[in-house]
Amino acid sequence: MLKEPLKTVRLIKTIACKGMFHCNVQVHYHCNFKCKICEFWKKTYQTKPSLSAADIRLIMEKIRPLGPQSMCLSGGEPLMHPEILDIAAITAREHFIVLICNGWFITPELARELFKTGIYEVNISVDYANAAQHDAMRGKEGAFDRAIAALETLFASRCRKDQRVHMNSVLMADNVDQIEELTKICRKIGITHLITFYCGKRGTMQRAQDTQETVRRLLDIKKRYPEFVTLPGYIERFAEAGQDGKGVGNCYTGENLFDIDCQGNISRCLDWRDKPVGNIFNEDINLLMQRLHEQRVTMPCADCWTSCRGNVEALLYGKNRLRDWRAYYEIIKDVPFTARAQSLHA
Repeated sequence: MLKEPLKTVRLIKTIACKGMFHCNVQVHYHCNFKCKICEFWKKTYQTKPSLSAADIRLIMEKIRPLGPQSMCLSGGEPLMHPEILDIAAITAREHFIVLICNGWFITPELARELFKTGIYEVNISVDYANAAQHDAMRGKEGAFDRAIAALETLFASRCRKDQRVHMNSVLMADNVDQIEELTKICRKIGITHLITFYCGKRGTMQRAQDTQETVRRLLDIKKRYPEFVTLPGYIERFAEAGQDGKGVGNCYTGENLFDIDCQGNISRCLDWRDKPVGNIFNEDINLLMQRLHEQRVTMPCADCWTSCRGNVEALLYGKNRLRDWRAYYEIIKDVPFTARAQSLHA
């Protein structure tokens, strides 16, 4: 972020005022996987439109008054979008961009072009430390091998040291015992590891057990592996999040983060897409933000504890915010080029 001081200062000001600073954008719902933790690959979603590069340009103009956003581009599988490089370049001009994908389509050429757009992070989803389980859950043979190869290729293809590559894992009941092994894979590659708590609102998998033992084990991994960069303030509430009928209340989606779907509908988050507050293409952004605020106040939610929500709340409202901001630095700090990367840049 220090490479773009003006944009960084503006974002820090928004964060200090606890304003709207994170946005998730689904560029489309198309995907080549059939994951058990997702439903976007199903027929219902395949009739939905895609956001074009021209649409994205208009959206960026509309949200400009909010200031720079920490923005996540996702899908579906975003790399299936024919204009994804243009979309990434357009969004990166004013925002800090993270791309989340499954790794299937990554090549050395595409990896270099992605980083040239100015994106800051690419996250590849890997949920198990072995191919059999990962491929079965993702509904695609070869998914694990392609994901690991993509992580290696991306890490070697960065244009700048401040560009990051993360493995992203969804914590479920049947992979808690594999988180350390996944972190070891990250150590071997040279990348870092993030996890998110599976909320169970989409798909058919089981959430991790609501036990403090899971929290203790994850925090122990964090102590022993600097590659495991998930915020401690986020992890500490996993047991609370896993309690049926309770969960973590007072959700701040609609206050500090929001979602834009592939039709331009604005909602608090991905799971509130059936309750949009309006459409960005034909309504005033300030009015939409006001509606989001009102919805958060009048319709409290405790349904999930995914990382987009949990990290924001740990940093802004957690019990140990100074510790979590120090931990956050490990997610965004510069990472030296490898010998392979230096040869590519020579």
